[in-house]
Amino acid sequence: MIRRVAYSSFLILALCPLGNFCSAQPKCDTSKSSNPISRIEIGLAGGLSLNRFSEGQPQTGVSLGYTGGLSLNYKMYRQWSIQIEANLLQQGGQLITFKDDTRLGLPEMFSTKNVRNSSISFNSFEIPLLLQYAFKLKQSWYPQLYFGGSYAYNVNTTDHYQKTGSLLPGEDIIATVEDSENVTTLFKRERINLIVGANVHLPLCRGVKMLLDFRYMEGLSPAREHYSYIEKLGFGSDIRSSSFVSKLGIVIPIR
Repeated sequence: MIRRVAYSSFLILALCPLGNFCSAQPKCDTSKSSNPISRIEIGLAGGLSLNRFSEGQPQTGVSLGYTGGLSLNYKMYRQWSIQIEANLLQQGGQLITFKDDTRLGLPEMFSTKNVRNSSISFNSFEIPLLLQYAFKLKQSWYPQLYFGGSYAYNVNTTDHYQKTGSLLPGEDIIATVEDSENVTTLFKRERINLIVGANVHLPLCRGVKMLLDFRYMEGLSPAREHYSYIEKLGFGSDIRSSSFVSKLGIVIPIR
């Protein structure tokens, strides 16, 4: 959480000097006549992702992640443009697992019978490809709608969990422990996401714009296959991760 707050603070501080620079320039004009539309723009943006797994398995809520990266936008024809991005993205969700190895003949104890609440985090490298359409609502204000898809490669997966169960056999003593572990091998390395979203570019100065971006990502490929919340072979389903992502950044024309 400290890292996310620090990241957000850094982004705000990075934008503040740009805003002060613009306000200090009395001749800076953001109108269409002094700021012609560029065919190529680069962007830098970061923000937060709100994630959950697909329905069909017990859920305990949503998980919070982060995103940040670069974009390259090329205006093709009239209001149409195409954009490619390179992002770091944290997706995932929460799962609850009921473990009962006493059915296998093992004695009842904390390690063989417990309930585990897991917050799963996929730390991924993501490449989205988006088709965008801009609406001319104001001279220098162009909201856009877009859709597309992304390829995500899972670098590692972490499970931050709480595990609750009887501490001693035959005793009514309940204990809860918290820990984390690397569970990368349990989840698929590669995922494909469907993306729909909207953004708006707000003029700052000298062609530089502030970016507000909101998108929904739906997993088309499973994040984990044949997951069973009771850890029983042959009983389970594929789970997918979906995310709502909000980003703040800047866009700079280069041509």
